[in-house]
This record gives sequence, C-alpha cells and structure tokens, in this order.
Amino acid sequence: MSEKMNGVLITAPLFGVGKETVGCFTGYDCTCCNGNGYVLDPEIITERVKKPCPQCGGTGKLKGIVTVEWIPDGEVRPYFKGKEEI
Repeated sequence: MSEKMNGVLITAPLFGVGKETVGCFTGYDCTCCNGNGYVLDPEIITERVKKPCPQCGGTGKLKGIVTVEWIPDGEVRPYFKGKEEI
C-alpha cells in the first residue's frame, strides 16, 4: 500500500528572528470522520442521525499549516555580559 508523505527542510534565516509560514499541506482525509464529513449522533440510538464532523466541519478534509517561530537560543556570550547597549 502506498502512503502520502510530505517533508519540510528547516534552515535558520539569514537575517534576524521572527515567524515564517513554511507551507500549507492540503488534501488529508479527516481522521475523526474518515473523510465522510459526518459523524453519527451518539445521543440518538434509535436511528442513524448524521451530524457534521466537529474536526473538519463537514468537508471530510484537513490541511496543515506549518509555521516556524525563530527566537534566540542559549546563553548570552560572556563578551556581551555586563555591557550596555550603545
């Protein structure tokens, strides 16, 4: 069986820090409703009443948006400790 796989290669930005959106990955079947777009109402057991899926909102599909936030990491170098900003 084949499986759809996506990958993201993350490298540090050349200048500064901040947030960036790496990519938007669409077309994944919802795992809550198995791509049907509905779930059966558990409160009504006498008949099968379909409700929109709470995860995908009835579309049956999900997308993932990958966002990376770059922030400083680690300790300040000893050279800069105790010095004031100029």
